[in-house]
Amino acid sequence: MDKQKKLPAYIGVSTVATQSFEHMRVEAYFDGQPSIMFDEPAGFDIGSPPDLRGQSRGWTPVHAQLAALASCTAITVTVVARDQGFRYSGLATSLTSLIDIRGFFFDLHLRPEYKQLSFDLTLKTKATSTKIRALAAETHRRCPQLGLFDLARIPMLVRWFRAGESRAVLIERRHMPRGKTPQELLARQAVSKAPRAARKKTKRNATVKRK
Repeated sequence: MDKQKKLPAYIGVSTVATQSFEHMRVEAYFDGQPSIMFDEPAGFDIGSPPDLRGQSRGWTPVHAQLAALASCTAITVTVVARDQGFRYSGLATSLTSLIDIRGFFFDLHLRPEYKQLSFDLTLKTKATSTKIRALAAETHRRCPQLGLFDLARIPMLVRWFRAGESRAVLIERRHMPRGKTPQELLARQAVSKAPRAARKKTKRNATVKRK
């Protein structure tokens, strides 16, 4: 996942990653919290954190939703790979959501909404790019959670990588217009609203670096 750019204060950012293992085991985790394994009936702490008047010390419902999406996709990859004879030795995912939370906290005229989901999938495989794209297309067609987000028309940036390579094999922009992504537009908005002195300092630093 690319380094997070500065965003407006009203954008809530949540990130979840997963790692796939044998027998459809998928482990989901995010920084500073115990992981959850999606093939075990183990309990885990989920709810609202204290700053939202909750008691949860770990996973929020948003993190759980991201983990469900990533894990469902990873399990679907396992099934599709079996059917296509696609060989790979591992899959890692990273999914970050940007949610406009103004309507949740202080502006009741607005409705909280996902502004963008960025979903990276990295396969350990020697398969050709053509085969990876075929795997991705069928995974997108079959995965129930991906279908749910598609039906909700949530803007998604989905990128498929081959492990060890920085260039994506496939990039899909779902439910977002051409040009700048919602995240890029939000980052530009954050810069435009920054104090004038801070903007001048940033511009001056950038000029020094170019020299």
